[in-house]
Amino acid sequence: MRGSPLRALAARSRRRAWVIVAILIAVAGTLAAVVGARAVDQSDLAKARLSFHLSSSEIASSLRLAIQHEEDLVLSASAFVSSNPHRPAGAFDDWLESVRPLRRYHELQAVGLVQLFRASQVAPFIRYASAHPTFVVGAGSGVRSHQPLGIDPPGRRPFYCLVVSGQERTLVDHLPAGHDYCALAPTLIETRDVGTAVYVPFPLGSEQALAVETPVYRAHARLATEGARRRAFIGWLGELLTPKLVLARAIAGHPNVAVKFSYADSPTSQIAFTNGSDRPEAQHASIDLHNGWTVTTSGTAPAAGLLHDRNALFPLLGGMLLSVVMACLFLVLATSRERALALVDEKTRELSAKNEELSHLALHDPLTGLPNRALALDRATQLLANVARQPDVRAAALFIDLDGFKEVNDQLGHAAGDDVLRAVARRLQGAIREQDTVARLGGDEFVVFVESPIDVAATRLLATRLCTALRKPIELEDGQVVETITASIGIAEGRYVTPDALLRDADIALYTAKGGGKDRFAVFGPPAGAAPLTGETEAAILDS
Repeated sequence: MRGSPLRALAARSRRRAWVIVAILIAVAGTLAAVVGARAVDQSDLAKARLSFHLSSSEIASSLRLAIQHEEDLVLSASAFVSSNPHRPAGAFDDWLESVRPLRRYHELQAVGLVQLFRASQVAPFIRYASAHPTFVVGAGSGVRSHQPLGIDPPGRRPFYCLVVSGQERTLVDHLPAGHDYCALAPTLIETRDVGTAVYVPFPLGSEQALAVETPVYRAHARLATEGARRRAFIGWLGELLTPKLVLARAIAGHPNVAVKFSYADSPTSQIAFTNGSDRPEAQHASIDLHNGWTVTTSGTAPAAGLLHDRNALFPLLGGMLLSVVMACLFLVLATSRERALALVDEKTRELSAKNEELSHLALHDPLTGLPNRALALDRATQLLANVARQPDVRAAALFIDLDGFKEVNDQLGHAAGDDVLRAVARRLQGAIREQDTVARLGGDEFVVFVESPIDVAATRLLATRLCTALRKPIELEDGQVVETITASIGIAEGRYVTPDALLRDADIALYTAKGGGKDRFAVFGPPAGAAPLTGETEAAILDS
């Protein structure tokens, strides 16, 4: 009885353990899926950042190449003008006709040679320029612009910086021949003394252009000092560029990227051009071209977080689903094993109960539940062995046979006879001690094995008690009453060697009791004055 609750408790403990293990499997799998998805997300972020920085490097390389082209153009023009210091305007016209820079550089809107004039030199130049237009319209078209000359902006200044030769892409009013570039860029004269170019924003219609002025000196002149640079100075090569075209070419093939192209060589020379709109949340990259120019790019920031990265979301959801499936599979397998073990245990218990039942049926009378002949002989063997170790105790067998039982079966039926036998068995069990044994040998024959002290007539008292108990009326299951059931009892007692000998003598005593008139007992024993009873000696029968 105690084993079953313990097994149930153990089974519940195992189920709880398996549930915990299944939960741990699901949690561990989910954590692994999160870690894996996190790694994928980080890898995607790194790839996106690397791709953006590669795009930024390509854009910066394109802009660096554009600046290199502009510098090459300046060097080529400067070399030509420097070798013709006495006729710079004519030499520059020849160079323009041979190189045709407006065709080669689409971002170049105008190119010209600017020279420095004192106030006294302005009027003669205006008269000359009125007869000889300074700008050629178009790339090598040969059409001169006949714009009305005049100093722009008007006013008296000690120096004027005016165009003496050049080409422009279209005939517009933004580049008048009399435009004073020293007024446009007050630091222009300073560049003559230091030998560096100046970058100035210049309005060109609705767009913002970039004016570049580079000082040109005579060839082979020593330019170590400021005075030497002033003496060798010829003029400035002026270029008008539209950086938007350069930026558009640079970011071609890089969608969703904005670029800012800025120049900050000094606090007084700062300019910036942009293409695309920058957003604060975008990712940025800044690349210094190491020539005063800086390229700043901005692009869409990669989506951060597992839920925003499809490549990371799929492994995450798949890993979590797989973890749950594995946990459920483990739980199913574990509980299946538990169910199988429970089924085996149940079948084992059923088999054990069946075996016990079969064993009980093999050793007990199926009608009364008393031990049968086989178990009775075994109990008798144990009794004889126990008596053999105790000199003051003897074994006794009371062989009981019901009187007139055949008449009960004939008159009331076998069912009534069975009721009588069951009632007799109960009364016999109630009349003996706990350590004594009562068994049914078959039919209406019963036997009681007891241990009896040698000097006490215990067996006779027990036989009397049994006869008294059996004489009481018996109520059957169908309500009928058997008024009197009597029994004849044969008693054998002594120190026997075998159970068969003990039962034989008790049987002999039973027949003596039957012959003496029934409802009595007889004792198998030696005649008066004979040796002590051994079970193997001839003995006289003593009536009750």
